[in-house]
Amino acid sequence: MGYCISNAELEELGEGVVFGYTKGVPENIECIDIDGLVRDYLYLKVCYETFAETDENKIGFLANGTEPLKVCRNKETVEIIFPRNTIVLEKYLLTVRENGRRRFTIAHEAAHYLLDRHQPGRAACFKREAISGSNDFEQMRLFLNITESQADRLAAVLLMPRKTVENAIKKFTGKDRIKVYGSGVFASSERNTLEEITQYIGVSYSALFYRLRELKLLEQHDMQEYITQELKLGVVPFE
Repeated sequence: MGYCISNAELEELGEGVVFGYTKGVPENIECIDIDGLVRDYLYLKVCYETFAETDENKIGFLANGTEPLKVCRNKETVEIIFPRNTIVLEKYLLTVRENGRRRFTIAHEAAHYLLDRHQPGRAACFKREAISGSNDFEQMRLFLNITESQADRLAAVLLMPRKTVENAIKKFTGKDRIKVYGSGVFASSERNTLEEITQYIGVSYSALFYRLRELKLLEQHDMQEYITQELKLGVVPFE
Protein backbone atom coordinates (compact mmCIF):
# COMPACT_ATOMS: atom_id res chain seq x y z
CA MET A 1 0.00 0.00 0.00
CA GLY A 2 3.04 2.24 -0.02
CA TYR A 3 3.98 5.16 2.18
CA CYS A 4 1.66 5.92 5.09
CA ILE A 5 1.47 9.48 6.41
CA SER A 6 2.15 9.69 10.14
CA ASN A 7 -0.06 11.52 12.62
CA ALA A 8 2.80 13.91 13.38
CA GLU A 9 3.06 14.72 9.69
CA LEU A 10 -0.69 15.37 9.49
CA GLU A 11 -0.41 17.74 12.46
CA GLU A 12 2.38 19.72 10.83
CA LEU A 13 0.64 19.80 7.47
CA GLY A 14 -2.63 21.03 8.95
CA GLU A 15 -0.99 23.60 11.20
CA GLY A 16 1.05 24.84 8.24
CA VAL A 17 -2.06 25.34 6.11
CA VAL A 18 -3.84 27.24 8.89
CA PHE A 19 -0.68 29.29 9.50
CA GLY A 20 -0.56 30.19 5.81
CA TYR A 21 -4.23 31.15 5.68
CA THR A 22 -4.26 33.20 8.89
CA LYS A 23 -0.79 34.60 8.20
CA GLY A 24 0.40 33.51 11.60
CA VAL A 25 -0.26 31.10 14.46
CA PRO A 26 -4.01 31.31 15.23
CA GLU A 27 -3.46 32.28 18.87
CA ASN A 28 -6.37 34.70 19.06
CA ILE A 29 -8.72 33.12 16.53
CA GLU A 30 -11.89 31.88 18.20
CA CYS A 31 -13.19 29.90 15.25
CA ILE A 32 -11.28 28.91 12.12
CA ASP A 33 -13.12 30.24 9.04
CA ILE A 34 -13.07 26.94 7.18
CA ASP A 35 -15.29 28.33 4.40
CA GLY A 36 -12.83 31.15 3.80
CA LEU A 37 -9.82 28.85 4.01
CA VAL A 38 -11.30 26.52 1.39
CA ARG A 39 -12.49 29.33 -0.87
CA ASP A 40 -9.70 31.91 -0.60
CA TYR A 41 -6.62 29.82 0.22
CA LEU A 42 -7.20 26.43 -1.40
CA TYR A 43 -9.34 27.91 -4.20
CA LEU A 44 -11.92 25.13 -4.04
CA LYS A 45 -15.55 25.68 -4.95
CA VAL A 46 -18.32 24.53 -2.61
CA CYS A 47 -21.89 23.76 -3.63
CA TYR A 48 -24.86 22.04 -2.03
CA GLU A 49 -27.09 19.35 -3.51
CA THR A 50 -29.64 16.80 -2.33
CA PHE A 51 -27.74 13.52 -2.59
CA ALA A 52 -29.50 10.53 -4.17
CA GLU A 53 -26.87 7.89 -3.48
CA THR A 54 -27.91 4.64 -1.81
CA ASP A 55 -25.47 5.13 1.07
CA GLU A 56 -26.99 7.73 3.39
CA ASN A 57 -23.59 8.25 5.03
CA LYS A 58 -22.38 9.98 1.89
CA ILE A 59 -22.70 13.62 2.81
CA GLY A 60 -19.61 15.08 1.12
CA PHE A 61 -17.84 14.62 -2.19
CA LEU A 62 -14.65 16.02 -3.70
CA ALA A 63 -15.12 15.96 -7.47
CA ASN A 64 -12.34 14.85 -9.77
CA GLY A 65 -14.07 15.97 -12.97
CA THR A 66 -14.81 12.45 -14.20
CA GLU A 67 -16.70 10.57 -11.47
CA PRO A 68 -20.46 11.31 -11.40
CA LEU A 69 -22.53 12.00 -8.31
CA LYS A 70 -26.19 11.06 -8.05
CA VAL A 71 -28.30 14.00 -6.91
CA CYS A 72 -31.98 14.84 -6.82
CA ARG A 73 -33.12 17.68 -9.07
CA ASN A 74 -36.73 18.48 -9.84
CA LYS A 75 -37.75 15.31 -8.00
CA GLU A 76 -35.63 13.17 -10.32
CA THR A 77 -32.35 11.36 -9.75
CA VAL A 78 -29.65 12.50 -12.13
CA GLU A 79 -25.92 11.84 -12.41
CA ILE A 80 -23.83 15.00 -12.46
CA ILE A 81 -20.13 15.28 -13.19
CA PHE A 82 -18.99 18.30 -11.20
CA PRO A 83 -15.88 20.29 -12.15
CA ARG A 84 -12.63 19.08 -10.67
CA ASN A 85 -11.87 20.38 -7.16
CA THR A 86 -15.49 21.14 -6.37
CA ILE A 87 -16.68 20.14 -2.91
CA VAL A 88 -20.30 19.00 -3.02
CA LEU A 89 -22.14 18.81 0.29
CA GLU A 90 -25.52 17.38 1.23
CA LYS A 91 -27.97 20.30 1.36
CA TYR A 92 -29.42 19.45 4.77
CA LEU A 93 -26.05 20.36 6.31
CA LEU A 94 -27.08 23.99 5.82
CA THR A 95 -29.51 23.76 8.75
CA VAL A 96 -28.36 25.53 11.92
CA ARG A 97 -28.22 22.37 14.01
CA GLU A 98 -25.87 20.73 11.47
CA ASN A 99 -23.33 23.57 11.41
CA GLY A 100 -20.62 21.65 13.26
CA ARG A 101 -21.09 18.64 11.01
CA ARG A 102 -21.11 20.86 7.90
CA ARG A 103 -17.84 22.52 8.92
CA PHE A 104 -16.19 19.17 9.63
CA THR A 105 -17.36 17.72 6.31
CA ILE A 106 -15.94 20.71 4.42
CA ALA A 107 -12.67 20.27 6.30
CA HIS A 108 -12.72 16.52 5.58
CA GLU A 109 -13.07 17.03 1.82
CA ALA A 110 -10.47 19.81 1.89
CA ALA A 111 -8.19 17.33 3.67
CA HIS A 112 -8.62 14.87 0.78
CA TYR A 113 -7.54 17.66 -1.58
CA LEU A 114 -4.49 18.47 0.55
CA LEU A 115 -3.53 14.82 0.93
CA ASP A 116 -3.76 14.33 -2.82
CA ARG A 117 -1.43 17.30 -3.32
CA HIS A 118 0.87 16.01 -0.60
CA GLN A 119 0.77 12.41 -1.81
CA PRO A 120 -0.26 12.47 -5.51
CA GLY A 121 -2.41 9.68 -6.88
CA ARG A 122 -5.32 9.75 -4.47
CA ALA A 123 -8.74 9.60 -6.13
CA ALA A 124 -11.69 11.80 -5.24
CA CYS A 125 -13.79 9.85 -2.82
CA PHE A 126 -16.88 9.98 -0.67
CA LYS A 127 -16.75 10.18 3.06
CA ARG A 128 -17.08 6.50 4.05
CA GLU A 129 -16.86 5.61 0.35
CA ALA A 130 -18.15 2.20 -0.71
CA ILE A 131 -15.58 -0.30 -1.94
CA SER A 132 -16.07 -1.93 -5.32
CA GLY A 133 -14.19 -3.36 -8.27
CA SER A 134 -11.14 -4.56 -6.38
CA ASN A 135 -9.41 -7.88 -6.91
CA ASP A 136 -8.05 -7.63 -3.39
CA PHE A 137 -11.05 -6.62 -1.30
CA GLU A 138 -9.31 -6.60 2.08
CA GLN A 139 -6.35 -4.62 0.80
CA MET A 140 -8.65 -2.04 -0.80
CA ARG A 141 -10.83 -1.86 2.31
CA LEU A 142 -7.81 -1.25 4.52
CA PHE A 143 -6.47 1.43 2.18
CA LEU A 144 -9.79 3.30 2.13
CA ASN A 145 -10.14 3.06 5.90
CA ILE A 146 -6.67 4.54 6.33
CA THR A 147 -7.41 7.25 3.75
CA GLU A 148 -10.63 8.28 5.49
CA SER A 149 -8.97 8.18 8.91
CA GLN A 150 -6.15 10.42 7.69
CA ALA A 151 -8.66 12.86 6.18
CA ASP A 152 -10.59 12.98 9.46
CA ARG A 153 -7.38 13.59 11.41
CA LEU A 154 -6.26 16.36 9.08
CA ALA A 155 -9.75 17.91 9.12
CA ALA A 156 -9.58 18.04 12.92
CA VAL A 157 -6.26 19.89 12.74
CA LEU A 158 -7.64 22.41 10.24
CA LEU A 159 -10.63 23.18 12.48
CA MET A 160 -8.88 22.81 15.82
CA PRO A 161 -5.21 23.82 15.72
CA ARG A 162 -3.52 23.14 19.04
CA LYS A 163 -3.20 26.80 20.02
CA THR A 164 -6.85 27.53 19.28
CA VAL A 165 -7.96 24.63 21.49
CA GLU A 166 -5.53 25.50 24.28
CA ASN A 167 -6.71 29.11 24.31
CA ALA A 168 -10.35 28.03 24.40
CA ILE A 169 -9.71 25.80 27.42
CA LYS A 170 -7.89 28.64 29.15
CA LYS A 171 -10.71 31.06 28.38
CA PHE A 172 -13.49 28.86 29.76
CA THR A 173 -11.69 27.12 32.64
CA GLY A 174 -8.64 29.19 33.55
CA LYS A 175 -6.70 25.92 33.38
CA ASP A 176 -4.59 24.04 30.86
CA ARG A 177 -6.64 20.85 30.61
CA ILE A 178 -10.16 19.45 31.00
CA LYS A 179 -10.84 16.97 33.81
CA VAL A 180 -12.04 13.54 32.69
CA TYR A 181 -12.83 10.46 34.75
CA GLY A 182 -11.74 7.10 33.39
CA SER A 183 -11.40 7.34 29.61
CA GLY A 184 -14.43 9.46 28.77
CA VAL A 185 -16.72 10.43 31.67
CA PHE A 186 -17.18 14.12 32.45
CA ALA A 187 -18.85 15.75 35.43
CA SER A 188 -21.73 18.13 34.61
CA SER A 189 -19.53 21.22 34.98
CA GLU A 190 -16.99 19.86 32.50
CA ARG A 191 -19.75 18.81 30.08
CA ASN A 192 -21.13 22.34 30.17
CA THR A 193 -17.65 23.72 29.52
CA LEU A 194 -17.20 21.40 26.56
CA GLU A 195 -20.53 22.53 25.12
CA GLU A 196 -19.41 26.15 25.43
CA ILE A 197 -16.13 25.40 23.70
CA THR A 198 -17.88 23.59 20.83
CA GLN A 199 -19.95 26.71 20.18
CA TYR A 200 -16.90 28.92 20.52
CA ILE A 201 -14.77 27.11 17.93
CA GLY A 202 -17.58 25.74 15.75
CA VAL A 203 -17.23 21.96 16.05
CA SER A 204 -19.28 19.05 17.35
CA TYR A 205 -18.96 17.64 20.87
CA SER A 206 -17.54 14.34 19.62
CA ALA A 207 -15.00 16.07 17.34
CA LEU A 208 -13.79 18.20 20.25
CA PHE A 209 -13.53 15.20 22.57
CA TYR A 210 -11.37 13.22 20.14
CA ARG A 211 -9.20 16.26 19.47
CA LEU A 212 -8.65 16.86 23.18
CA ARG A 213 -7.58 13.25 23.53
CA GLU A 214 -5.21 13.51 20.55
CA LEU A 215 -3.63 16.65 21.97
CA LYS A 216 -3.37 15.15 25.48
CA LEU A 217 -5.40 18.01 26.90
CA LEU A 218 -7.50 15.78 29.15
CA GLU A 219 -6.60 15.61 32.84
CA GLN A 220 -7.10 11.95 33.80
CA HIS A 221 -8.81 11.10 37.11
CA ASP A 222 -9.77 7.73 38.52
CA MET A 223 -13.36 6.65 37.87
CA GLN A 224 -13.87 5.87 41.55
CA GLU A 225 -13.22 9.52 42.34
CA TYR A 226 -16.22 10.41 40.20
CA ILE A 227 -18.36 7.70 41.82
CA THR A 228 -17.61 8.77 45.37
CA GLN A 229 -17.03 12.53 45.10
CA GLU A 230 -19.33 13.58 42.26
CA LEU A 231 -22.14 11.01 42.49
CA LYS A 232 -21.76 10.53 46.26
CA LEU A 233 -22.27 6.79 45.95
CA GLY A 234 -21.08 4.41 48.67
CA VAL A 235 -21.00 7.33 51.11
CA VAL A 236 -23.19 7.34 54.18
CA PRO A 237 -25.85 10.06 53.69
CA PHE A 238 -25.68 13.02 56.04
CA GLU A 239 -28.76 13.24 58.24
